[in-house]
Amino acid sequence: MTPNPTPRFLPLFLIALAVRICTVALGLVLATLPPDPYSHNETPTHIRDACSLSSARHIEPWYRWDAVWMAEIAEKGFANSTRPDGQSGVAFQPAMPASMALANLLGLNMFWAGVIIANLIGAAGAAVFGRVASHLLNDPGTAWRTLALLLTFPTAFFFSAAYNESFGLFFTALALTAWLRHRPITAGLASLGGSLARLTGVALGVAAACDWVAKRDRKELPRTLALVIGSAGGIALFWGFLWWIVDDPFASLKAHSKWGRAPLSWENPFRTIESIYDPTVPHWGEAFLVLGVTVLGIRAWRKRGTFWGVLTLVPVAQMFASGTLLSAHRVVLASLPAFIELADLFRTRRSLFAVTLIGFAFAQLVLLNRFVRWQFAG
Repeated sequence: MTPNPTPRFLPLFLIALAVRICTVALGLVLATLPPDPYSHNETPTHIRDACSLSSARHIEPWYRWDAVWMAEIAEKGFANSTRPDGQSGVAFQPAMPASMALANLLGLNMFWAGVIIANLIGAAGAAVFGRVASHLLNDPGTAWRTLALLLTFPTAFFFSAAYNESFGLFFTALALTAWLRHRPITAGLASLGGSLARLTGVALGVAAACDWVAKRDRKELPRTLALVIGSAGGIALFWGFLWWIVDDPFASLKAHSKWGRAPLSWENPFRTIESIYDPTVPHWGEAFLVLGVTVLGIRAWRKRGTFWGVLTLVPVAQMFASGTLLSAHRVVLASLPAFIELADLFRTRRSLFAVTLIGFAFAQLVLLNRFVRWQFAG
């Protein structure tokens, strides 16, 4: 079969960057509408005040929820970012806060740096991933459909916020590119970056290991070991750093309990199911998305192989291991092959594809409006 040309990076990147810039602008517009999100006396204001007194005051609405944590860690360090309720910055991977701290060290405004880096890296990651989709399915159109689905997905606006999501997308896309081209060193380094961004980055190593066990092909061993060592290495580096500064290598895992995630237990999958119909904070929408991603992961396993199926399903398994579906609609952004499978399903279903994009975009608008108003959105 003659390979079809893969779309070039630049057009994909420019489209993705334009969407990122428009998303930032839309969030700023939505933040100006009543009611004032700071009318509640429990809304944190330290970062708002620091941002508002700087040149980055115009982008302050993009510093909500975890983005505030990124700024606090960048300002105070991991060891000193603990709040009275016990929540601690050690729960977050270091990619974004380290980038913001470096910008601050260089005399740059860390608030501007956080948003600019997230949008540039997020756009680049989306473009690279679109090319991965095209290469995998040998179909240039798949790149554009995958890109469209990824950019309009309900929680894709997090690629514009100072979160770790953009780094996770970027490094995972680079690792997948290197995996497909049999470049183990590049794959290993990229997977290391991915696990320094998100705990879901370990999915690359797990997927590679499972794929090798299924095939038992010695020729595959170099790239397999590269992903396993790289993804595990990123976690090990961060945990070693935590051991050094807070005397506990597992402080990050323990800190997650303050966000409603349970300690490791065989009961956690059942707790996750119970969280769907929790009367306090039900997670029906998240459950629907997780179910859809699971189905697409099984399809990826059957059609693309073990590697792509496991890569899709590991983030789902991590949620079930945590005892809750909290933030599931953001976590599934790590199940990247699901977007390729969805794009493949829409290859000849243009009307359904258009309807899905419209539905995704509307849901993203709703969640973005909640995000800039300090209402939980993922």
